[in-house]
Amino acid sequence: MLKSELFDRWHYFRYHFDFYNRGDVHPLANSIVEAITDIENQIPKAGIDYIKKIASLNGKENDTSHYDQLLQILAELLIVHHSVNYKWKDLVEINYEPKTVNSKRNPELIIKTNTLEIGIEVKAPEFVKKHTERNTKPIQLPSRSDLIEVLNKDFVMLPRDNPVKDFLISANKKFAGFKNNNPSFIGVLVVVWDDFIYEPISALLSKQCGLFTDNSFAFDAEGNMLKFENVDSVIITRHLYLIKNGTRDENLPDMYRHPLDYGINGEFPYKVHINNPNSKLKIPDEVIDCFQSCEPNPTLGAEYCPIDLVQWNPEL
Repeated sequence: MLKSELFDRWHYFRYHFDFYNRGDVHPLANSIVEAITDIENQIPKAGIDYIKKIASLNGKENDTSHYDQLLQILAELLIVHHSVNYKWKDLVEINYEPKTVNSKRNPELIIKTNTLEIGIEVKAPEFVKKHTERNTKPIQLPSRSDLIEVLNKDFVMLPRDNPVKDFLISANKKFAGFKNNNPSFIGVLVVVWDDFIYEPISALLSKQCGLFTDNSFAFDAEGNMLKFENVDSVIITRHLYLIKNGTRDENLPDMYRHPLDYGINGEFPYKVHINNPNSKLKIPDEVIDCFQSCEPNPTLGAEYCPIDLVQWNPEL
C-alpha cells in the first residue's frame, strides 16, 4: 500500500496509512493490511486486487462519492476475508470473482465443499447522502405506505427499498449461470448496511410492500412480480457503521478489536438472515454459522423488525 497511488495523489485513507511512514500503526490501515495479506496468502492475486481497488479512488479531494465507494470496498473486504477464513467442512476450493461460460457477471466468491456450492455476493448502500438526510428530516418511512399521502414530504425521508431491490436484481443475475449449472447451488447476498438495519429488513418483510412478500412493489417490464429465485438467502449486518467509525477514529462496540473485525456470534450488533420464500432450497447450517446470523425478531431490538414510521426527536 505504501508504494501505491494512495500516496501519489489525494486519498481519503492517506492519513490512516501515513502512520506507517511515522513508525506507528493506525487501526483501520492495519485491519486493511492484515485482511488483504490473509486473503492474498490463500487466494493469490485476490489481495492485490483489493489494493488496486482502494488505491485507485484518488485525486478528488473530499469527493464523498469516493468515500462511499471506499466504504463499499471495505464492506466487501470484510465479508470476503471472513468467508475465506471460516472453517468450511470438507472444503474443496474457494474461487474469487468466478465467471460462468454464458455470463461476464461474477459474484465475490464461490465456495465448494464435498456437498455444497455456495455463491456470495456483497453489497453496501450509499452512506453520506442518507446520513446527511437523516439529520435534516425528522420523519422517516422505512417502508412504502399510504402514510406518505398525509405527511409533509419536505420533512420525510422516503424508504430505502430501491437499493435493496437493485442489490437483489444484481445478485440474481450473477447467480443465474451457477444455478443453471447446478440446481443445488446456494446463492447468498450479504448486505452490509449501516446502523439503521430496520431499513433493509422493512424493504424485504414489510407486509404492505416487502420484496419477499406477496405484496412486493418490484415487477419486471411485463408486469410480473420479481421473485429473485437465484438468491436463496439475504444476510444483513450493520457493519458499515463500524467501518465508518474506523475511518473517523470513532469508538467501536466493546467487543470489536478493529474496524474489520467481523465480531463474535451472539454479540451486538447482531446479524440476521432472511431466506427467500421463493427458494426451494434449505439454507445450510454452515452458512448461518459462518455469518453468525439469526432470523430478525424483536428480542434483538426494535430495529430488527419491519417498521412503518420513525419520528426522530432532535432533543434526545
